Amino acid sequence: MSTRKKSANSGVDALLGFEFQRNCALYLLLSDYGRFKGREFFLSIEHHDDFLYCYRTDCRSNIEEVHSYQAKKLSGNIWRINERFSEVIAKMLEVGNDLLSDAAPKCRNYTHELTFVSNSDIELKFTPNKEEKEAGKKELTHVLNEQNCRCHYDAVPDVIKDTISKKVKSFCSKAEVPYYESELDNLHIQWVDFPRTKQSQRDCLVGLMSRKFPHVSDAPAAVELLLSLFREVEATYNQGKVITLLDSSKRVEGDEIKKAIDIIETEQKTFKLWREHSTELARKFRIPIGIQNSYENHIKNTFELMKDMMNNEHQIIKSFVNDHDYSMDYYSHDEMFEAYVSDIKGKYNINLRHIDIFFTTLCAFVEHHGETL
Repeated sequence: MSTRKKSANSGVDALLGFEFQRNCALYLLLSDYGRFKGREFFLSIEHHDDFLYCYRTDCRSNIEEVHSYQAKKLSGNIWRINERFSEVIAKMLEVGNDLLSDAAPKCRNYTHELTFVSNSDIELKFTPNKEEKEAGKKELTHVLNEQNCRCHYDAVPDVIKDTISKKVKSFCSKAEVPYYESELDNLHIQWVDFPRTKQSQRDCLVGLMSRKFPHVSDAPAAVELLLSLFREVEATYNQGKVITLLDSSKRVEGDEIKKAIDIIETEQKTFKLWREHSTELARKFRIPIGIQNSYENHIKNTFELMKDMMNNEHQIIKSFVNDHDYSMDYYSHDEMFEAYVSDIKGKYNINLRHIDIFFTTLCAFVEHHGETL
């Protein structure tokens, strides 16, 4: 059953306020990319929740689990169990119920997690009243910060869980909205070490990209490429204000993300190979100084041309290099690439400049045989 809500497109009307959620989605992705890389998944933004990662079976036919996030910042304050916190949790519990009702096919063992995530400290506190004090109960605090960054609702002390449940139930009663208490079992609360300002968040993402992918020399461009994928679906309206996981227009497919990161890594490996052997390669293939000085743009443009299936010559070269690994046959890179270019020109009638055949061969070699570079 699809979910129809008046607020279904509110995020589109408030794009300027979504910077933190978008950046947080990428922060979590990069922080644990090894886990994402090995699974079939997609990301939805401003759809059911601020964002969610949906994991599917390898055949993509059924959903195995969903990790849904409410990402909130609270400038200069600490999250406490109050009206605002209760409102957020109530919305998350509703999302959990909506996910169960969503028409998307699910596995028999389907599960979901509902995570409240913030870059502000979160103080979950039980304060006993007079009668409770007389009964021997004492004040108890559970804090989430850099020393304790994530917890499951069930792991919180019972008196604090009871406080949260009562506050959320009270809010739902006042707001006249359903209280989906059973969804508390799926609730997680998480603190993230993420800055407060837009520029600082971007700097943090660039630093994280550099640490996770140390061979990527242009980390800012890599971050911007990934964020551009997120913006495309973020700005897409929920059709008819109906929210369903079946809506492909609100997805960033995991394959797109993996492909973007693979392209980033392949480009950077190609830059590195060129820099290390530029002297011999430039002399061998008579590369003009102007192209040598702008080699990054030339390599990037070559990769773009290789992606276009209509560029027949580039596809021929790419296919030939894919089918022939010369790395075990030659002792220097200039000899190896000279053999590639000679064999390709001898076998095919390629309507490209000698320089362009070389650069296409260089890029194709790194793409298909550059695992150890």
